[in-house]
Amino acid sequence: MTTPLFVEREFPSRIANLGFFVALPQNWQPLELPDEEPDFSDARKLFGLAAAHAPYAALVFTAAARPAFDDGTVQDWARWLIEQHGVDLRTLGPGQLGSLPAILGQCAPESDMGPMQTHFAFAEDGGRLIHLSLTGPEELQAQTWQAWQQVLRSFRLAAPQGPSVPLAPAPAVHQAPADAPVADVGQFALPGGLATLQQDHPLQQAWLSQGQGFAPPIRAADEAGGRAWVASMALQAVLALPTGWHALDDSRRLLLLHPDNSVQISLQRLAAPEGLAALLDQIEAQTRADYPAPQFLRLQCGPVQGLAVRGIADGDQALEQMHLLLPAEEGFAVRARVTATPAAASQAGDLAEALLHSLQFVSELAEPETPVHDERPEWARQAEALEAQGRLAEAERLMLDSCPYLGVLISVAEMYRREMGRCLARGEAAAAASAREAAVRWAHAYAASATSGGEGVALSRERDEFLARLG
Repeated sequence: MTTPLFVEREFPSRIANLGFFVALPQNWQPLELPDEEPDFSDARKLFGLAAAHAPYAALVFTAAARPAFDDGTVQDWARWLIEQHGVDLRTLGPGQLGSLPAILGQCAPESDMGPMQTHFAFAEDGGRLIHLSLTGPEELQAQTWQAWQQVLRSFRLAAPQGPSVPLAPAPAVHQAPADAPVADVGQFALPGGLATLQQDHPLQQAWLSQGQGFAPPIRAADEAGGRAWVASMALQAVLALPTGWHALDDSRRLLLLHPDNSVQISLQRLAAPEGLAALLDQIEAQTRADYPAPQFLRLQCGPVQGLAVRGIADGDQALEQMHLLLPAEEGFAVRARVTATPAAASQAGDLAEALLHSLQFVSELAEPETPVHDERPEWARQAEALEAQGRLAEAERLMLDSCPYLGVLISVAEMYRREMGRCLARGEAAAAASAREAAVRWAHAYAASATSGGEGVALSRERDEFLARLG
């Protein structure tokens, strides 16, 4: 698909000081609107602000407005107006129109030209209800979606006044029964046994050589029950994993993968200063920005809050997602993000919930358990012991001498990042600065060790993510 050149267009005010700017393809032509006086005696009517179309007239952008209604939310108004015009509503929910909170959606209007799709946005600013839309035939849905994303990102009012009413009511939440049982992790075990979770498995070795992370060390195992307990650096916790799956921990997230790639579960600590519901709002808004017509359902089961997502795809492969949040320490949560094929989604969600319920945070453990199985290489265990004793230079040398893979360089950087945190906690500013300098040095060494252009791009991205977390 050819990417058109987008340019910012200015549309002067026709009513209520509602001039605005928006990016549209350079070859799109503005449409002349009729010169008429606004009449809002009919509550269903909006006044046209602007319109433009592609040269072949199949894609049409419109903007309109009316005074805000006396009560309700922007979502209430949007739903009512849509119902009054009798269109087939496909999706509706919160998002962004430039800097304005907005209700975004998609519908399928009737047309003599065949099946059509319309993307739309409703936003309120200073008592003014603004409506934008972009319509095109279904066979041009990719071009329509591309242009609509530019509209959402670029829209700005010439004279903004700020929102004055709520965007939407609190979302409905599906509550699981209070006595609903949580599945046992072992129920999801697959053929392959404990070997798939161990570092010496060929797939784990391949990921390690690519710098993608270690298999998390196994603390204990119940092979008959299909479970193993691992220590996750990313989650700062011990949790149970099903045998037969593959796991990676790169200190940022713990990734659990089905061998046939039908399920991927990513567990990660996230800041949630405004609570779990607000974090789910952010996730929903981002998903609406990433996909044309996702569908959402809020969930709650005990302490776990969730967001189920349908109607998304990766190319031709239909997918479903689930985001489950478990409170951690104050202001933080652990998110289990499930991505699965529709056939595997239900069981994958049950597994993610079981993983969260198995978590034992380091701060909650009275004393560390004695490891029963630790399948990491001997040098990795020795380096961990040296780090615990504060002998970082020796740990660094051991890691570099013992591991031939590039990933060891970012592991050394991570070790110094942890040391920086310990020094800051003790109030040792100079030592923290020295540890940070070492972490930065090794992160740059990691990116500089790439042997190809593609690998260089990937390693540089990892370096940049590491430095961003380092602060």
